[in-house]
Amino acid sequence: MKTLKLCIVLVLLSLGLLAHAQDDSKKGVAYLVSNAHFDSQWNWDVQRSISEFIPKTLNQNLILLGKYPNYVFNFEGGIKYAWMKEYFPHQYELIKKYIDEGRWHVTGSTWDANDPNIPSPESFTRNILYGQHFFRDEFGVESTDIFLPDCFGFGWTLPTIAAHSGLIGFSTQKLMWRQKGFHNGSKIPFEIGLWQGIDGSRIMMVADAHNYTTKWRDEDLSESKYLQRIIDKSPINTVYHYYGTGDTGGAPTIESVRSIEKGVSGNGDVKIISATSDQLYKDYLPFDQHPELPVYNGELLMDVHATGCYTSQAAMKLFNRRNELLADAAERSAVIADWLGGMDYPKPLLTEAWKRVIWHQFHDDLTGTSIPRAYEFSWNDELISMKQFADVLSSSTGSVARMLDTQVKGIPLVIYNPNAWAASDVIEISFTVPKPAKAYTVYNEKGKLVPSQFISNNNGEIKMLVAAEMPSLGYVVYDIRTGSAKSATAIKANEKSLENSIYKLTLDAKGDISSIIDKRNNKELVHAGKSIRLALFTENESFHWPAWEILKKEIDKEPISIAEGVKVTLVESGALRATLCVEKTYGASVFRQYISLNEGGQADRIDVRNEVNWQTTNALLKAEFPLSVSNAKATYDLGVGAVQRGNNTETAYEVYAQHWADLTHQDGSYGVAVMNDSKYGWDKPNDHTMRLTLLHTPKTRGGYAYQDKQDFGVHHFSYAIVGHADSYQDAQIVTKAELFNQTPKAFIAPKHKGDLGKSFSFLQSDNDKIIIKAVKQAETSNDYVVRLYETSGVNKQSVSLSFAGNIIAAKELNGVEDEIGDVSFSNNELKLEVNPFGMKTFKVTLATNKKQEAPTSVALNLPYDLKATSFNDFYSDANFDGKGNSYAAELWTEKLSYKGINFQLAAADVPNALKCSGQEIELPAGNYDRLYLLLASTGKDMQETLYIDQNKHEVVVPSYTGFIGQWGHTGHTEAFLKSTDVAYVGTHKHSAIYRKDLPYEFTYMFAIPIDLPKNAKKLILPDNSRITVFAGSVVKDENNTLAPAVDLLRVYLPEPEADLQAFSRKNLLLGKAVIEKTGEFNERERAIYAIDDDITTKWCDGSINKPKYMTVDMGKVETITGWSVMHAGLEALDYITKEYSLMVKLNETDEWQVVDTVTDNINLETERLLQEPVQARFVRLNITKPDQSEGGTVRINDFQVF
Repeated sequence: MKTLKLCIVLVLLSLGLLAHAQDDSKKGVAYLVSNAHFDSQWNWDVQRSISEFIPKTLNQNLILLGKYPNYVFNFEGGIKYAWMKEYFPHQYELIKKYIDEGRWHVTGSTWDANDPNIPSPESFTRNILYGQHFFRDEFGVESTDIFLPDCFGFGWTLPTIAAHSGLIGFSTQKLMWRQKGFHNGSKIPFEIGLWQGIDGSRIMMVADAHNYTTKWRDEDLSESKYLQRIIDKSPINTVYHYYGTGDTGGAPTIESVRSIEKGVSGNGDVKIISATSDQLYKDYLPFDQHPELPVYNGELLMDVHATGCYTSQAAMKLFNRRNELLADAAERSAVIADWLGGMDYPKPLLTEAWKRVIWHQFHDDLTGTSIPRAYEFSWNDELISMKQFADVLSSSTGSVARMLDTQVKGIPLVIYNPNAWAASDVIEISFTVPKPAKAYTVYNEKGKLVPSQFISNNNGEIKMLVAAEMPSLGYVVYDIRTGSAKSATAIKANEKSLENSIYKLTLDAKGDISSIIDKRNNKELVHAGKSIRLALFTENESFHWPAWEILKKEIDKEPISIAEGVKVTLVESGALRATLCVEKTYGASVFRQYISLNEGGQADRIDVRNEVNWQTTNALLKAEFPLSVSNAKATYDLGVGAVQRGNNTETAYEVYAQHWADLTHQDGSYGVAVMNDSKYGWDKPNDHTMRLTLLHTPKTRGGYAYQDKQDFGVHHFSYAIVGHADSYQDAQIVTKAELFNQTPKAFIAPKHKGDLGKSFSFLQSDNDKIIIKAVKQAETSNDYVVRLYETSGVNKQSVSLSFAGNIIAAKELNGVEDEIGDVSFSNNELKLEVNPFGMKTFKVTLATNKKQEAPTSVALNLPYDLKATSFNDFYSDANFDGKGNSYAAELWTEKLSYKGINFQLAAADVPNALKCSGQEIELPAGNYDRLYLLLASTGKDMQETLYIDQNKHEVVVPSYTGFIGQWGHTGHTEAFLKSTDVAYVGTHKHSAIYRKDLPYEFTYMFAIPIDLPKNAKKLILPDNSRITVFAGSVVKDENNTLAPAVDLLRVYLPEPEADLQAFSRKNLLLGKAVIEKTGEFNERERAIYAIDDDITTKWCDGSINKPKYMTVDMGKVETITGWSVMHAGLEALDYITKEYSLMVKLNETDEWQVVDTVTDNINLETERLLQEPVQARFVRLNITKPDQSEGGTVRINDFQVF
């Protein structure tokens, strides 16, 4: 009987449970996704992000995870995890436990939450690549989605790139910021569905994940009527909903998390899932088995709230484009050098430089919407990476060049073509000769005379043009000889017109282009009665989100031509190029346009190079192209693929493109393409006009009023016009735009034999509709990775790629370099097919072809006497700069490689730096021709002298900290770029005063080369304790023998002026006599200790005298340039001297002269340059306020004049 009752109970229970399960299956489902959206920079800078917002995010979420078992936290951005590891290692270790449990979810896949539109598709792919590999290495997990709650529109390439990288989903809420209806009146095509990329690949998309700052009210969310209303509208009975906090990181509120806890166990009509950001997507895999999911195939751009982002902070966009191109050129050359054996592929350096660039592609950084202070860090990072990419490019090209045959009659010119197709172009080169000739000619690798054009001779610096034919992804050796040769020219030029074999171009009275006739097709390119011009909108109101938004009502107005002070000059005319310089002004803004026609390579391209000193507010500058062709739609480059868009509408009036846009007549007979080197915003006011947006400085009010001065400063940018018959595909506009951006690189080389001959190609394609976008070393092996795109968008393309060596193995990869399939190959050829606008990545193992060995570096034996590094929580263990600061030991390295030179450094826990005091260092014996020193100054940038035996060498040693370069933003920053090679970058330093990390205060080491004579014996260091040596290596350096003949960076920033950058820092007081002092506290704190060049000693004067002073007799008249005082602030901040002066006199009987005064000082050390140097024998440090609290005791660790 008992058994029967038990069975009945079990049956009833099972039926109840089944009924309950059936009820659950009918419930609506809410995927509730926590987040702490965190803008890396915006209304704050990166230093505040690290010091405030990272610990807030860590600490708050660790509390919630420990208390609430159903709480799942989603957080994106590899760099933010890297900051956690660098600055908060204890909490970082704690979150690993929750990551293992799946409760702290690594989301978003990327190194940082990038803008999806302005970065190139290759940058976007790298962002995912570096993010995913960081997550794998650190946590053993990876993300599967793109998580962008707050970006400003989403291009059609996003699902293509994401799918190619192995990702399955994407979410945002930003599309609800659209102001107009796009999709039958709705701002979004659907709430949840599939998004099809430009190549046909698909990912799942949540187009409205709802407000990411949503807060729940300590309720049972399973009974939420709000969630139920959203679910009721969903075709799939589901809602995906963000909740949490925004912009400054942190965590959801406790009430919100309590609501999740209640909802997960609740019995209401909504099934609550405390979800990872990708759980919804995984629940719907495979997507093709869910026909209920709607599909959207197209772009998802913003209508208003992004239109300014394509243009604001123009210098930032220029630097970003330059870095994308330099990184690509450097990687390709480094692969070739590695395969040939002359230089190891510098993977760590390239990865570090890429990451430094990529995190600034964050959606409030590259887009131009952060505060001015934030851009100081952005510009510095961009310029450091640019210099490092350029150094890799130069060294690796040098490594390949030593295997080329450069034995020519004149000066060897090595030309490197980074593009993977044979190219012809006119290259402007410069080189220096001790005795310049009156004329020069150029011969190609076959000894045939090629067209060239002399430009100028400036004290032996020769500038000229060369018409070059270059192999696909390869190198060719040309020969620059003295002498002249007759050269026929098809270029005709005067101050009103230019004409070459392709075009005749005419200017109007305003200096605008009123006519371009394509002589091949007897076609006028310019619309009748119009001119191609700089179009200035003199009203540019944008009150709510000024940097973000260009308003349609403003660009609907008629712009003006710039017609003040017009001056047209024919600045060059020769066999290869003729150029007109058009100068204009508008108010305080100055415009110079250099309009050029070439002959020979790229003769069908009209180049317009612009120099603009922009000082106009409430204005918008565009380049306007009214064309004779007419079409309701133009084609815009998306980087991978292209899209057709119509004329301006309320929902699409300012749109983005990458390198080019094209307007082809509606019958397909003729078109005009416009390409650019750093601009992204476009509009199309009518069927025959395209406009490229150049500068945006809006009229403002309210919270972002300062943006009415954004982009004030000097800008350099170029665009080009190409007329063509038939389609843009047939005219090869994609490769022409690539060549316009990825220009050939040229170097002057030494003469030598070489097994490679005078021309060498590493890789070529047999299909001009396939473009190779990356050649690099694999992340986890020494194989080589190649990525390519299909550019026509018409048909699936077959392609055969030919390498310089035989292929041993090959695999198809996805974007994060996971193997996904086999690839057909035979000998040196790899064959594959690519879908229209598709991306393909593969890796190859090539047969070894080492023709050279990498140079061997031999370390100097240095007598280290200074500890430069301190460990966390041991900040006072080192005082590197005398101000209590030191290098971070946790970032230190004992082995460093730069430009193929290997350095051996001392360990972080022992003395690891050498203060220069004229020491003699023995050089290793051997056949070495160059010494490399890792140096830095503990003060300002300094010019000093060192000796190799008796040979004198002047060197400039920059400061170990501060900025390497800045763009010149009027009223904010001065433009400069230091030229010294940056071999080491530490991303923070330690402070003994504040006993903490100083975030994003960089520390550097600079690699300075010094040529060695044969049988060099010794190095004599400068007698300057502010110069510090970290390591030195001698080498037979065959890789770094090239001199760039082109500007590799093309950012047009000046080196700091010599009197600002460098000065002799010899202490004129060292060893001299103190002849007067107002007092001394005791024998250990005498005045003489202030001038002994030892910051561990000090002068202390507690007497009642006012003022207090010490006087030094230098023994003879000296020229004084500057002075410095180190205060005793390391003992207590109150001991920092508040007010004091430098006084001088020539003779003992003269009156004292005050030459400089410091007031309200709070710095541990003050180092000052005098307005003008002074002559003096006697100097006095005169102290009127000895400390910060009006006390009476002087404490000075160091006093110097120099």
